[in-house]
Amino acid sequence: MKKPDDNPIDLRPRETVILAADFASLVAWYRDVLGFAVTSLIEDSFHYANLATPSGIGIGIASAEEMGVVPGDRANNTVVLQFEVDDVKALFGHIERAGGKITGEPTFNKQDNFWFGSFADPEGNPCWVVDKNCP
Repeated sequence: MKKPDDNPIDLRPRETVILAADFASLVAWYRDVLGFAVTSLIEDSFHYANLATPSGIGIGIASAEEMGVVPGDRANNTVVLQFEVDDVKALFGHIERAGGKITGEPTFNKQDNFWFGSFADPEGNPCWVVDKNCP
């Protein structure tokens, strides 16, 4: 068996991609609610947007239909976006006012001294949120 340092593959980070049932609405929600900027937008042969936050988080959003995907129950996704913020409770108030669904109320973990919670975007994609004290 090869050792990890013998591996010639050099993986580099790229954006996590969300396949959207309603491309334009989901792009707008991540832009307007979570503060992502649209850094690239393709709308000719297919629909794809690159979005980024000032802190460097990058995501892509594509049309699920154009990619040949029929989204299922997104609450059962096995890939979850996770974000870190200074104030989990404040973010969740903002998300509720903007049409997001809180799936796990902000909770304080006394043992490790951090706040966490979860929400879903308007299409039901799960997101976890922690504060900077999360191990």
